[in-house]
Amino acid sequence: MEDKVKEFETELLREEKKQNTVKQYLKYINDFIEYANIERKEDITKEKLIEYKEHLKEVHKKESSINIKIIIINKFIAFIGLPEKYKLKQIKTQRKTNLENVLNEKEYQRLLEWAMKLNKITMYYLMRTLAGTGIRISELQYITVEAVKRGQIEIYNKGKKRVVPIKSSLQKDLKKYCEESKIEKGIIFKNRQGKPLSNSYIWKQLQYIAGKARGGLSKNKVHAHSFRHLFAKEFIASTGNQMALADILGHKSLETTRIYTTMSIQEQKELLDKIDKEKRRK
Repeated sequence: MEDKVKEFETELLREEKKQNTVKQYLKYINDFIEYANIERKEDITKEKLIEYKEHLKEVHKKESSINIKIIIINKFIAFIGLPEKYKLKQIKTQRKTNLENVLNEKEYQRLLEWAMKLNKITMYYLMRTLAGTGIRISELQYITVEAVKRGQIEIYNKGKKRVVPIKSSLQKDLKKYCEESKIEKGIIFKNRQGKPLSNSYIWKQLQYIAGKARGGLSKNKVHAHSFRHLFAKEFIASTGNQMALADILGHKSLETTRIYTTMSIQEQKELLDKIDKEKRRK
């Protein structure tokens, strides 16, 4: 992939772009490559691109900042010859103060139930891990047998370490899963080659389970980031501690954390209905 980036740099210079512009382009491309752990062209998938777009929404307040990066990534994708369908859509509207495509607790439990019904045991524990720790899908590689035994996950990103606790109930169940699956060391959620499950595989499995679960459950809600939002909302509802949540999620800004704890329109409606009922009782 390093060669492709170098070729891209040469093309930008041929287009007579300024040195500072070229430098900025390459930074944005390398940020994506590092985040998505891309080693070769074949490692780039639409699922990884979508996840990175969600990541950009976390770290940028302005849609314009996100769209600039999307434009540059799309230009790079076209340059290396990936299909048109890989290109990301730009953000056209301002960020909403509510979250419509996020799971609620009832829907999450339904997914777990159907994962067991379909004998998707690995996905059952994977979903529980995402919803129980708030980690990103790209951080599943740090869920190891050793981490479960310690009761905490050590996540490394750009030379920095973040420690995420594993609650006792999840720790106990992951130990049980490892024992039953004969996983004695290293990464827990892995393929037959011992490598972390790919974003593409996880995406397809989640969509398959969601399709079977039905019951009004929209597939649009079933994505890896949705479990992270669910974790954040439940953490705030139980503790009210945004500072602690920001540390667990790895956010530099509390504004980013606030996005994760915002209610959807349906949740806001349910809260208002609840308040209304309580008033009527008085």
